[in-house]
Amino acid sequence: MAENVKMSAAERREDRRRRAVLGTLPESFLRIPVDEEPLTEEERDREMALALQRQLNYQQQQQQEVNKNVTGRLTVTIAEAKLARNYGVTRMDPYCRIRVGHQIYETPTCSNGAKEPKWNKTINCFTLPGTKSIDVEIYDECTFSTDALIAHASLPLPECVLKATEMSDEWWPLTGQEGEGKEGMLHLVLSMQLLPQGGVAALGGPVVQVAPSLTGSKPMEYTPIPLQQQQQQQQQQQPQMAAVPAEMSEADLEEFSKMFPGVEKTVIKEIYADSMGDKEATVNSLLQLGQ
Repeated sequence: MAENVKMSAAERREDRRRRAVLGTLPESFLRIPVDEEPLTEEERDREMALALQRQLNYQQQQQQEVNKNVTGRLTVTIAEAKLARNYGVTRMDPYCRIRVGHQIYETPTCSNGAKEPKWNKTINCFTLPGTKSIDVEIYDECTFSTDALIAHASLPLPECVLKATEMSDEWWPLTGQEGEGKEGMLHLVLSMQLLPQGGVAALGGPVVQVAPSLTGSKPMEYTPIPLQQQQQQQQQQQPQMAAVPAEMSEADLEEFSKMFPGVEKTVIKEIYADSMGDKEATVNSLLQLGQ
């Protein structure tokens, strides 16, 4: 029994010895690897464009998953607030932050709003199964320090709103340094539109994606179109493509040229025309061209 234990310990030591590094250590030992040659401007732009495309693809996949489970569209109007105190030396600049599920929205800052800020900000958001409350926070926007939390509350959605039978127009108590429900009141208008499962796609207009410019200029906006819809549009518009190719504006050409400096402008215009003026398809084609 003791011999087996000793043999087992010896085997363990031998195993550790075999896995250990013996001899002279390599020069790269415990060093952070650094590229010998930095990326060129063209390579850096291409990496940024690829990262942007991966992010957009991920967002679209997440949005498709969320759309399958949407139960309704909640409309929230953050009208105004009447706060108990004015914190700080000067008049407060309050803004309101609201969270519905995992979605967060903010109102503009009411400059010098003090104890009676007025926002009249309306937001529309989709609700998922189990959404029964919303969280609100009111902050004082500060210039030289972190924004200060003034008041907060977790508000249950009224039954009439959840069932979409009636609109709610109420004042809700806020909690803060003064105590629970004693920091003031918040005026909210709530309404709900129930949706069938998967019915979110039939609501409203298209979603606009924003591609940040690599030069710091105004971002470029475009509307992503599902691949199946692109193919259907191309089949329907095929006779028109030969007669009236899509023309690219000078502003769009300059933006694409900044994103893909290694591609000639004539090539960009041709790809844009072949894509029937679809900016997302043009971006995808230019990315594939650089691979």
